[in-house]
Amino acid sequence: TFSQNINGRVIDSLTNEPLNYVNITYINKNIGVNTNELGFYSLKLIDLTEKLLISHIGYEKKIIDLKKFDISKENILDIRLIPKIEVLNEIVITSKKKEYSKIKKIGTSKNIKVKTGFPFGYEFSNLIKNPFNKKGKLISVILNINKRENFDFLSSYNFRFYEYDSINKCPGKEIYFENLVVEPENKTYKLKVDVKNLNIDYPKNGLCIGIQIINAKYENKIESMSRIAPYINFTQTGNEILTWTRYRDKNWTIGTTKSQVSKKHINSMINIEVKLEK
Repeated sequence: TFSQNINGRVIDSLTNEPLNYVNITYINKNIGVNTNELGFYSLKLIDLTEKLLISHIGYEKKIIDLKKFDISKENILDIRLIPKIEVLNEIVITSKKKEYSKIKKIGTSKNIKVKTGFPFGYEFSNLIKNPFNKKGKLISVILNINKRENFDFLSSYNFRFYEYDSINKCPGKEIYFENLVVEPENKTYKLKVDVKNLNIDYPKNGLCIGIQIINAKYENKIESMSRIAPYINFTQTGNEILTWTRYRDKNWTIGTTKSQVSKKHINSMINIEVKLEK
C-alpha cells in the first residue's frame, strides 16, 4: 500500500473545468504536489491515517480523510473544489474620477545580499509598508534574484497578493484570485512583473506580496532536497519581521531570520511600484 500513489484530477465543482497549480499536501507532513495544466496530480500514498489538504486561489479549502479512502478502486481520487463567494462592499457611485500620483517605488532596499533557495511547494510573503498612509494601485512587482550555478530543476513563481493582518501580524485576506505564474531566468537580475491591468489595491496599512515556488515543468519525481534555481535575494533590514513562509497554503510562520554578524533581521528583497490617490 505504502509504495502506491494516489492519482486523480481536480476540477471546478460548478463548471467541471480542470484546475491547474492546485496545492495537495498531507496535513501533518510537508509532503505534497501541485496539479499540472490539465488538473492531474500524483501523490505518494504514505499514511492511511493522514488527511489531505487541498487548496487553490479563489476556492474553498477541502480536507479529505484518507481513512475513508477506498484503495481498492485503483487509487483514483478525483476532487471537486467549490469557488469562493466574495461579498463585495457597497459601491458608492460618484461622478468624480480619482486622480493618482506619479509612479512611486517602495520596498526593501539592498543592504547585504543573502542568497536563499526554496523547495517546490513553499511560499514566502513580504510586507511592503505604506509610508504615505494613502490608498493606491499596484503597478509592478520587482523581485531580486540570483543565478544558481548547480541545480536540478528550474522553478516557476506564482505571485499572490494579501492584505496585512495587523492583529495576527502576518499576511491576511487574499485580494487577487487568479494565478499569476512567471518563468524566471536563471541569472542575476531584477525580475519586474507588470500588474497595472490587474486592478490590485495598495491599502493604507501596506500590502503583502507572496511568491509561491511551483513545479510547472516537470513530470518526474522531485526529491525534497533537490536544488531549485534561481536563488531569491534576501537583505539585512532593521529589527522588523517583514517576511513569512508556509508550505502549500498551511499556516504562516515567521520567515525572518537574524544575521549572525550584525544581529539585524534578514527579509526578502521585494520592491513595488504604485500610484497613490491624490
